Amino acid sequence: MKKLLAVLLSATLATGLSFADEMKKVYVNQIVEHPALDATAKGIRDGLKERGYIEGENLDFIVESAQANVALAAQISTKFVAQNADVTVGIGTPSAQSLVKPAMEGKTKMVFSSITDPVGASLVPALENGNNNVTGMSNYVEVAPQLAMFKEVLPEMKKIGFIYNPGEANSITQLKDLEEAAPDFGLEVVTQSVNRTADVPQAATRLANQTDAIFIYGDNTALAALESIVIAGIKAGKPVFVADTDAVLSGPLAALGPNQYQLGIDTAEMIADILDGQDINTIPVGFPDKMELVINMDTANKLGLTLPKEVVEAAAVIIKDGKAEAVQQN
Repeated sequence: MKKLLAVLLSATLATGLSFADEMKKVYVNQIVEHPALDATAKGIRDGLKERGYIEGENLDFIVESAQANVALAAQISTKFVAQNADVTVGIGTPSAQSLVKPAMEGKTKMVFSSITDPVGASLVPALENGNNNVTGMSNYVEVAPQLAMFKEVLPEMKKIGFIYNPGEANSITQLKDLEEAAPDFGLEVVTQSVNRTADVPQAATRLANQTDAIFIYGDNTALAALESIVIAGIKAGKPVFVADTDAVLSGPLAALGPNQYQLGIDTAEMIADILDGQDINTIPVGFPDKMELVINMDTANKLGLTLPKEVVEAAAVIIKDGKAEAVQQN
């Protein structure tokens, strides 16, 4: 009897050890919760499942929000590294930046997502062959096509407002791109800087009264308080444009940008390749391969705007009566 119990105990321990060995840890540090980044995180989870990494079976998958707090992002990263994650993920620039040093020291393999300028943010020295245990997906798209769409919707637009956190490297790059492109469309950029989400409502009210429209390019601080920006815009009769298509359901008039969920799927492909044994330093930084136009007709009606037929026909998704409907493209 004792011999049988010993055999059973040995088999149980062996199975437990085998299970522990097979369980992969993917821990995600998300700078803040808002629709675009939430969609990215969901894409990562779903993409890993498609590749055979199932939560609770062979995958330990954790997402923690830093609540737009850089210090908290650093604490989360320190914890994830100490827990020996197979892959750490940084969604949003501050979260990704907090993982760079341990990655360079060989303590973790880090995959970033939704980063506009990974080189400018010092995440990687180059877009290929970085050799610092870091790669990922950028969400960078050119601003000129977006401005062209804005002008098509509002031909008389002269001033465009821009809310950004100067502490976000992404936002500095985006502002530079916007200021360089704006004159080609006869636009003047009016800025309001914010350091916290609590600063956003007042900044939005100022801009709504000074400009013809507000544009949130991808600043995470602004996106976390997007509802207050939309409210200020509607009150002043000014549309809010965004670059994150997933955010349009929250009230902006339109977005021409990458699909953040697909960005997460693409990020998951990189993570799965690393878990499968590929050297992270052989995986180049990726970029979106297309942009989608999403229009909120409910917001257009609130603003009393009649959108050009050409703009409506170009939309991939139209929001009406609070529901998003995909449009079949001809």
